[in-house]
Amino acid sequence: MKAEFIPNYPLAQLKPADYNPRHLDEEKFVLLQESLRKFGVIKPVIINGENGILTAGHQRTRAMKAIGLTHCPAIRLQGITRTDEIRFNLFHNSIETNKTPVTLNLDDCELEPETYCYLEHERIQFKRNANALIINGMSGLIMRYGGWGSVVCDEEGRILLNSDYAVACKQLRVPCLVYMIPREQEEEMMRYLSIDYGQYYYDALGVKSYNQLHCQMHRLQGKKSRLITSSLYENYVLPTLQKNERTVDFGAGRCAYANMLMKQGYKMLAYEPHFQQKGTLNIREVVRMIKVLREDIRKHGLMDVVVLDSVLNSVVNSQYEHAVLTTCNALLKQDGRIYIGTRSLPFTERLKTFKTYNSHGRDIQFLDKENFGATYRSGVWTMQHFHTHDSLRNLLLEYFENVEIKGRESEVQLYAIASHPRKLPRGKVEEAINVEFNMEYPGNYHHNMHGELVAEIMQSIEQERGFL
Repeated sequence: MKAEFIPNYPLAQLKPADYNPRHLDEEKFVLLQESLRKFGVIKPVIINGENGILTAGHQRTRAMKAIGLTHCPAIRLQGITRTDEIRFNLFHNSIETNKTPVTLNLDDCELEPETYCYLEHERIQFKRNANALIINGMSGLIMRYGGWGSVVCDEEGRILLNSDYAVACKQLRVPCLVYMIPREQEEEMMRYLSIDYGQYYYDALGVKSYNQLHCQMHRLQGKKSRLITSSLYENYVLPTLQKNERTVDFGAGRCAYANMLMKQGYKMLAYEPHFQQKGTLNIREVVRMIKVLREDIRKHGLMDVVVLDSVLNSVVNSQYEHAVLTTCNALLKQDGRIYIGTRSLPFTERLKTFKTYNSHGRDIQFLDKENFGATYRSGVWTMQHFHTHDSLRNLLLEYFENVEIKGRESEVQLYAIASHPRKLPRGKVEEAINVEFNMEYPGNYHHNMHGELVAEIMQSIEQERGFL
């Protein structure tokens, strides 16, 4: 497909897309208007198809209209899928990176200050690709839709903004759209370009908790040499778990490890509120798990061990994260312990610095101020949350007296082993376990089969340690 650069597209014909994750406060909005007044539009917006649907550039479009502009440069692409439309928005707004030093050969070039011009890939010069993951993502979009981006250079040919996009063009042997900054404006313009115009803000997406079933791992499946295992289970749970310890895998996904341990004679239970079979939610099985857990607690009291494997990184917001940990606190005996595995923020951030790219690597994450990232999977939005050693420790100390953090931040996963659940307010506990054992399903459906389990948990807590 061929991308089309339109130097003067009518602003009145631009139609905002229903997805725009950027939140821009009023102070930054004023600065954006100042920049446009002084320097004009140095980065085209992206539109999808002939109908003017705005794929990327929502805040600039709003600012352009605010200062009275009527036309703007635009790049029109054809047939953008929903997933790629969102990917364009994220790349366009976040990956204006300059990690790979790039220069342009401007000899006998038609490019002049304050103008746009396509330059052939032979004019792009760099020594090494210093941002492989980002450039790979950009390249995939170029291959599907054509040249969707642009760069900004000075009069000497040094790329000042988005040099990594130029590297992608060079590697794919496609022309690169370039805007030249006048020498006398360069310093001031770069100050404006360095401003972060907005933060990611995912609350407006309204991601449902049942969307997270698309994040579930296919544990213990595949060939023996490539078996998909859980590093939390393999490295921390299995070496220490005793068969006589009553254990629940909370958020067990497809229940692979729980089923395996049950067959081996462990006193193992599982709870997965979004249990699926053959790609379909099986709420009947969820209710069965609740009844089994209720009977076990009624007969024997609270649990010795809770396993929380890849659950904290799959909550849709911080409120659900606290509800999960409150529920795990509520399920544990006073001398019980919990094993936790979740995603590492430093590793995720470090991905953007990798010099080489592995096609089996993790996706690029665009994080909000609470370190949540949104990913579009199978036609729905899902969320991922990322932690550091300190953030995970501080979070867990709200719920457990003893917290030991395991694993290195440089690895994909972080781990924790915590014990001795703290006393929590009765109302907070009851609210959380009502949420976690009666989750929402499509069509705003709730099974409402959790009441007896909630009562058993609350009674057991009262008898064992009480509430604040």
